[in-house]
Amino acid sequence: MRRASSPAAGSAAASAAALLLRTTATSTTAMTTCSTMGTTGSTSATPGYEQYQKSLLEVPWPHAEYGEASSDDLSSEWDSDVPEPPPNSKHSGWRKLRNIVQWTPFFQTYKKQRYPWVQLAGHQGNFKAGPEPGTILKKLCPKEQLCFQVLMKDVLRPYVPEYKGHLTTDDGDLYLQLEDLLGDFTSPCVMDCKIGVRTYLEEELAKAKEKPKLRKDMYEKMIQIDPNAPSEEEHRLKGVTKPRYMVWRETISSTATLGFRIEGIKKSDGKSSKDFKTTKNRDQVIEAFRDFVAGFPHVIPKYINRLRAIRDILVNSKFFTTHEVIGSSLLFVHDSKNANIWLIDFAKTLILPPDIRINHTSEWVVGNHEDGYLIGINNLLDIFTDMNAATAFPVTLIEVTAPSEVT
Repeated sequence: MRRASSPAAGSAAASAAALLLRTTATSTTAMTTCSTMGTTGSTSATPGYEQYQKSLLEVPWPHAEYGEASSDDLSSEWDSDVPEPPPNSKHSGWRKLRNIVQWTPFFQTYKKQRYPWVQLAGHQGNFKAGPEPGTILKKLCPKEQLCFQVLMKDVLRPYVPEYKGHLTTDDGDLYLQLEDLLGDFTSPCVMDCKIGVRTYLEEELAKAKEKPKLRKDMYEKMIQIDPNAPSEEEHRLKGVTKPRYMVWRETISSTATLGFRIEGIKKSDGKSSKDFKTTKNRDQVIEAFRDFVAGFPHVIPKYINRLRAIRDILVNSKFFTTHEVIGSSLLFVHDSKNANIWLIDFAKTLILPPDIRINHTSEWVVGNHEDGYLIGINNLLDIFTDMNAATAFPVTLIEVTAPSEVT
């Protein structure tokens, strides 16, 4: 695994109790329904966004205050452009990272191979080389550590990086020690897909709405993507509120419509891109996927089989049936011989209160805590299946001309 995808230790995440899935048969029916919804051109799988659209523009502008960037702003990876502040620094002197993909300054050695250690998203510095071959260190988040401890005893264990405990580095920071998922690959292609119909917790949005402040940094990010996105008043004040920005950035990508989005891709030749912020519709996603697997047609069936296995195991996973999974990703990895997919990033994966039940397939409505995880899985599976059908048996049309009659 080569990416930093969660905030630093102490980032937003909450806790407590239990949730039950519906029966497997019911879940399967719901999954089919949601998958169809995502593939038939539905503009949104998430009514929750529509519920927020109007209210987010209702800000007491004459009395609005301006706020500054902070580490708890991170609710999705393509927004993670605020690096960790240097030690003993004041809180606001942070610079915006403009690199599409961050490369770490060291090489990891494994099986006598040297390859660049890449993180596709998130805070630079969240990952370090592990003390043992085939391991990496990820900055410790207590909620994610708890998830890994549970996952190591769950049927999902073969589908997540192995957790090998935690340790304290020489600089005094705590890290999780995890399996290096790229260790068995040669010049791998890597893709990070964020799964779910939203990448922030409901409590994050509610908290951000309590005392909304105008954010110039978020306004700048918004107009870089779409100069027409802010309202006239937001343009005049050169600021938008955090909840307004949080909802907007989800709806310009495939998160709100397909239940997943591409965070970043690294090709085997070393070329990398994170320019998928507005990759929204199915055709755009397919184009990106085709580029990702170009030259490796054997990987599509492998990805299909792995996605099917993941879907089946999720329905039978106690961990999955008792948690709201937010901000988690699927990591796709392949080379000339192998291909695999893992579930990664659990800093915002929470046990739900005992009075909340979700099935991961129903539409998100404000207050119901649905994450749409299986909506994303099913749409990914449908897309790769269609890609496979289009490439498995290529047909070459040959024009045949009848010979001329000899008189």
